[in-house]
Amino acid sequence: MKMLFAMSPTILLVVYGQLVTKWRVGLLSEAMQGSPNHLGRLAIYLQDPYILSSYAAALAGSAAWMFVVEKYAISIAFPIYVGLTVFAVAIGGCLFFDESLTGTKLVAILLIVAGVAIGSRA
Repeated sequence: MKMLFAMSPTILLVVYGQLVTKWRVGLLSEAMQGSPNHLGRLAIYLQDPYILSSYAAALAGSAAWMFVVEKYAISIAFPIYVGLTVFAVAIGGCLFFDESLTGTKLVAILLIVAGVAIGSRA
């Protein structure tokens, strides 16, 4: 339980970054519908303050991660982090972007989480 508490800042910051990036890129790409220039679109994306905040969150999450791996085995911490992040991003995609959570996707997510749980006990 202590490990989950220790990694929660990293998970929350990464999930924030993923969801905000999806939100802003979706809005900005609609506004640039006729622009096939990838570098031009990238420049616009990288000037958006929300997207910049998602990259700042990723940096802060990386800094918080250092304190997790300082105390816990990476072979246990990283799979748990990945499993919980995948789960949280999938749920966020459903809640905020009306992405479907089909039975197949739900089973796949549960298999990831179950695999992490089994692997972390070994």
